[in-house]
Amino acid sequence: MNEKVGIAGVGALGSIVAKAFPMDGYVLHAVSDKNHVMDGVIPNVDFAVLARECDVIVECLPAAAAKDLAEIVLSEGKTLILISACALVLYPELSTSVEKSSGGIIVPSGALSGLDAVLGMKEQSIKESKIISSKPPAGFKNAPYILEKNINLDDIKTRVMIFSGNVFEAAKAFPANVNVAASLALAGIGPEKTQVEVWADPDAKSNSHEIIVTGAGSIVRSKIENVPDPANPKSSQQAAYSIIAALKKRKSNLTIY
Repeated sequence: MNEKVGIAGVGALGSIVAKAFPMDGYVLHAVSDKNHVMDGVIPNVDFAVLARECDVIVECLPAAAAKDLAEIVLSEGKTLILISACALVLYPELSTSVEKSSGGIIVPSGALSGLDAVLGMKEQSIKESKIISSKPPAGFKNAPYILEKNINLDDIKTRVMIFSGNVFEAAKAFPANVNVAASLALAGIGPEKTQVEVWADPDAKSNSHEIIVTGAGSIVRSKIENVPDPANPKSSQQAAYSIIAALKKRKSNLTIY
């Protein structure tokens, strides 16, 4: 029997996920979208109805809204595919909600590579973990850190590091930009110990993320370069396709981790 899928947020990422249907094992049942992009095609409902009527809910929202959605989905005992990994860092109470729920949260790899190796390393020992993220300046528009520090992105003419700190600090500073860093922290040694560098590069044609993770028996270096999504330069389409891959993985008899 097909599972009913609901999508919360049908913007740049959510619209790509929606277009992947029909999909083996699933039917797109409803969306929850304040912009009403799919009105007349798919029912548009609130979070509560989405969680109640659907088996799997796909989140494509800002981190603050993702937290509210997660609480509702978990209270219904359903499965949430959470692309806003920052929500788990910014709102640690979600981890408690997961433990008490008969449902669960799946965090896709998003716009990052190498998480599979990091998960394996964690079973032995991870000593250091770091991510270096670089984007064109426009990708940081309206980030809390940019506004707080009064940084004029138009004045950036050469590649420059605009932030250095741990994942917890980065999640508060750039909640729409560092979901990849949050994912690395969750897969590895946590947000307090995972270090982040954020670079603005006016010559960059892509959003790049490089991880350097040192363990007892391995060192992982992995770099991915993603073309910024034209509809949302803070993200990339790879994040949406990782959601689609996560959905398909749930139904596959042969699973590669």
